[in-house]
Amino acid sequence: AGPLVRLACKRHLADLKGGKKRGLHWDRAAAARAINFFPDVLRLHEGEFAGAPFILQPWQQFIVGSLFGWKGKDGARRFQTGFIEAGKGSGKTPVVAGIGLYMLAADGEQGAQCYAAAVARAQADLMFADAAQMARASPALSSRLEILTSNIADFSTGSYFRPISSEGRSLDGKRVHFAGIDEIHEHRTDVVVRKVTAGIKGRRQPLVVEITNSGVDRESVCFQHHHYSEQVLRGVIEDDQWFAYVCGLDEKDDWR
Repeated sequence: AGPLVRLACKRHLADLKGGKKRGLHWDRAAAARAINFFPDVLRLHEGEFAGAPFILQPWQQFIVGSLFGWKGKDGARRFQTGFIEAGKGSGKTPVVAGIGLYMLAADGEQGAQCYAAAVARAQADLMFADAAQMARASPALSSRLEILTSNIADFSTGSYFRPISSEGRSLDGKRVHFAGIDEIHEHRTDVVVRKVTAGIKGRRQPLVVEITNSGVDRESVCFQHHHYSEQVLRGVIEDDQWFAYVCGLDEKDDWR
């Protein structure tokens, strides 16, 4: 585990001890419910593991458990933003697609608007396709949800999950309960992040999860959020609504 991952864990442990002073509460049952949703409800849909339960790796359990287990003074979830930076092929997109299905079908939100968001529609479709295929492979979800090419609907709550992008005007007028924003290192502007974040107003416990690889553009929204996450994890900035999990190597002096 790299230095910022270790700091994320230290933050969690420190909040278990001192978080009550800031109105924070650790709800172990809520964390377990979200973690268990993956193997209990979701099914993998590709390759040799098609049809197998979606069992989260320990680092993925830490992310999911943190996002759903921490609560604030009013009992709503503490975190409204999750920034996840990890290597290519680590399974970020399927995990966030699974979080979207949880927010759609298991979060108890009436009229939940859930989105897979990206700069290009093709990229947004990748996350949405993961969600749709996992839902189709799940007996519990396929019997309850209407799963179409570009929409997953839960008629019992009037909720849906859709792909959106900066192409056209599909980002405007959203009342976001959940959004997974994919590959933000490829975002040349902050328009997707800004409009999605603006759409969470009026929701009691919304969640926006940004996922990325390490980018190279230090003027991008990705680097800005990477830097902000580092400041939060190092304790320079106190932001109880911002969760960060940033993978990376130790500095050279550390690993020597």
